Amino acid sequence: MALHLRELTPRGAGAVSVLELCGDGAKDAVCTLGGVGEMQDGALRLLRLRAAGEDLDEALCVVHGSDHVELHLHGSPVLVARVIDALGGGAHRGNESAELEASAAERLGSARTEAAARVLLDQAEGALSRRLQELAGQEEAEARTGLEQLVERSLALAPVLSAPRVVLAGPVNAGKSTLFNVLVGSERAITSDSPGTTRDMLVGYASFGEIEYELIDTAGVREVEGSGGAEQVELEGQRAGELLREGAYKVFWVEDARAEAPASPDGCELLLTKADLLNEPPMGSISALADPLGARRELRSRLEQSGARWRAGEPVLFSPKLCAWGEEVLAGPLSALSTRLRAPLEG
Repeated sequence: MALHLRELTPRGAGAVSVLELCGDGAKDAVCTLGGVGEMQDGALRLLRLRAAGEDLDEALCVVHGSDHVELHLHGSPVLVARVIDALGGGAHRGNESAELEASAAERLGSARTEAAARVLLDQAEGALSRRLQELAGQEEAEARTGLEQLVERSLALAPVLSAPRVVLAGPVNAGKSTLFNVLVGSERAITSDSPGTTRDMLVGYASFGEIEYELIDTAGVREVEGSGGAEQVELEGQRAGELLREGAYKVFWVEDARAEAPASPDGCELLLTKADLLNEPPMGSISALADPLGARRELRSRLEQSGARWRAGEPVLFSPKLCAWGEEVLAGPLSALSTRLRAPLEG
């Protein structure tokens, strides 16, 4: 296995920085830098690191084995960079690890939920890069199994990281806007018995457990008579709603529970409203106006996603691009697996 060097501690100034060198000749490379002839496996030794005739630092060396060594240095970024350069001859520098961690750290600032922030923080601290390095060092069949599990788990957690889109669609006056207001927790949508009140889409966010959903209230569907400006605006709103339904995680087709033979178009899930106006409302129907908490409970049960629960320290392919990369690697030949695992952000 080629030499692989990475920084275990977070990058930046600190009291201590820990470097790990793995692969064939790892111990020999550190012995050369530390000016010693031999170190026993399992040894803990203080070394004076020198390169090009210049003292670099006094470091504590932990020898896990001939192919696995740790160096505990003073935490100066300039010093760490010089030691990495001194050890870098023929070693894989782990640049892809730094890129992965930097990418996760960059996304951390825009995380919308605590769960998303925790997932991204784990990756910024190296959970994913460490797992990919482990897989890259395994036999190909074992690495493939491990990558399959990583991709499957990452896809299950994807809703935690990027708000899935939920669209409220259906005929006019079915209660979409009232439900929208209840779910987002504010009077964002104007509610009225007049048909066509909502002529454009409204966007808000609703949290259920660890997942925040992008919620879109679309224009009510009805036949529009006339060709004036107001009618054209309403028609455009209906067309926009149709387009939004195509790419949504879930579309609720909202119908008045009193409607005759209510049904939903293909790809939509029927949601009956105004249940309080019936003596015996159908199972699963809601009344956002009379029972807002009940409406939220029903929506949460319908949106519940199995597997979407964050676990501390878990490696996650934290973007759609990374998940697609994982699936692409799995679709390729076994012989290319180890090489591809080392560069997930390329391409």
